Amino acid sequence: MYSFELQGLLILGLPIWIIVRIIILANRRKKGVKFNIGYEILTNLFVIYLFLLIGITILPIYIGGMLPHIQELSFLERCNISIVPFIDYFKGGIFFRTIIRNVVGNLVLLIPFVLYICAISEKVRNLKSSTIIAFLISLSIELIQLFMNILGLSGIRAVHVEDLILNTLGGVIAWCIFKLMYKGKIKSTIDKIYPQLIEEN
Repeated sequence: MYSFELQGLLILGLPIWIIVRIIILANRRKKGVKFNIGYEILTNLFVIYLFLLIGITILPIYIGGMLPHIQELSFLERCNISIVPFIDYFKGGIFFRTIIRNVVGNLVLLIPFVLYICAISEKVRNLKSSTIIAFLISLSIELIQLFMNILGLSGIRAVHVEDLILNTLGGVIAWCIFKLMYKGKIKSTIDKIYPQLIEEN
């Protein structure tokens, strides 16, 4: 049985991304599109973040059959859904440090995603859009984890409603951060990148 983890994703994904990016830049140069260093930095940092996001939330994936201990579980046990939010935090045996790590980790998880979306799209620079985007991305992650649990493609991950709540709240925090940052030099830098994105889209 083969385990596909973050390291494998980076080894395969980054070279492919670099080649694709070089091709895209070459085509833009032929069309007379000027190279924008700010745009490239923003885009490449976001792609690296996406790799890390996949690694944290989806990987590892086990290829070659269901793990033996998972085969013994019932369908509901494999789903491992926790509908009541934060109930596990009140159970015994959970350290306060672990609770803080889980809460902070889920709050921070989608902040870079929402910040990037706000930076490149003027249409979503509002609280409603940022909240909806964070909710949908979080929901997609939880559904993928549920699907993988059912098929036994990974170790059984907990599908928590609280993750959905905290990830969405993280999107709200990201929007607040963007609103606070979007002024002065940062605003002028984003505005210089934004027209190029409009033209390409």
